[in-house]
Amino acid sequence: MPPSSRTTDLRALCSRALIAAALAALTAWLAAGATTATAAQPGAGERPVASAAAKARFGPAVLAELNRVRAKRGLGPVVADRRMSRTAAAHSRDMARRGYFAHGAWGGRVARASGARQVGEVIAWLARSRPGREARAVVRGWLRSPSHRHIVLDGRFKRVGVGRAPSRVRGVKAAIYTVDWASAR
Repeated sequence: MPPSSRTTDLRALCSRALIAAALAALTAWLAAGATTATAAQPGAGERPVASAAAKARFGPAVLAELNRVRAKRGLGPVVADRRMSRTAAAHSRDMARRGYFAHGAWGGRVARASGARQVGEVIAWLARSRPGREARAVVRGWLRSPSHRHIVLDGRFKRVGVGRAPSRVRGVKAAIYTVDWASAR
């Protein structure tokens, strides 16, 4: 799973729009070259991610896994936000449909969906997973990456939107995941 996470205060994002655009371009460039990282990819011999059934289970499963990890570290839970989940799912579908792996204009997109001052995003792709273990594999991958871990374990975040889309990555059946994060408001 390539490092792909961001957080910001929206005031800073607005005042540094040019820097944000440059960072987005750099992130896309780095992500394109780093998609072979294996942090979120389980071992050989595991079955492909199922599309429709896995998609329906993934949101609640990832929320439970994120809250389990946060509770172990003394952090409060995050709750699912329906509007943010629609936005996260749309981003995952867009990446799958258009064949890219990057945040794009994530700050404005997440801020509009959440209405929050503090926002973040993590993305991942997973080529194979054991049935019922998809959420755990993705969250473990994020925890192994310092930039992802920072987002997952940020106590300011109280709400998440979870998205998943079936895709093909380098010719292999896969899924692309987006979790958008927001403060209470």
